[in-house]
Amino acid sequence: MPTDSGSGFPCQADNPVSPRRRDDEGQALAELVIVLPVLLLVALLMIFFGRIESAQGDVEAAARAGVEAAVVQGNAALAQSSAASAVTATLASDHVACPSPTVSTNVANFISGGSVSVMVTCVANLSDIAAPGIPGAKTLSATSTAPIDPYTAITSGFNSSEGFSGSNRSMDGVS
Repeated sequence: MPTDSGSGFPCQADNPVSPRRRDDEGQALAELVIVLPVLLLVALLMIFFGRIESAQGDVEAAARAGVEAAVVQGNAALAQSSAASAVTATLASDHVACPSPTVSTNVANFISGGSVSVMVTCVANLSDIAAPGIPGAKTLSATSTAPIDPYTAITSGFNSSEGFSGSNRSMDGVS
């Protein structure tokens, strides 16, 4: 075995067929086989939870858009239809895999100075992240509430002849 010229000890690092190098390579391969699946699982879980957080944010944005569209309307019926349209448009533009969101608009307090709230429930499709133990769909929900301007004129949604509660009689013969 060759010796180091200065110390007289055998020099294994210079030997390309050293048993020490073969053992190191085998150990590195064993570490890679153990660590690689764990790293892939961590990456897959990061993608999964990132997709859920992104979809939840999109559902919250849709609920905000729905309540913003509803609060500026003059009656409860228009508020409900405007909220549903805004939610559908927002979720369609964000490319969320939510084919049919459920929109519930609470107009029980739809009066000047009152409030309106919109609840959006959506089943997000996550089947493109196929892995054991990861569900293919997740139900996401968000609610947003906004005050109605106290100076907004709120109508009942009837025609003017049906909903008008005042009288049309002439006063003392003056028409």
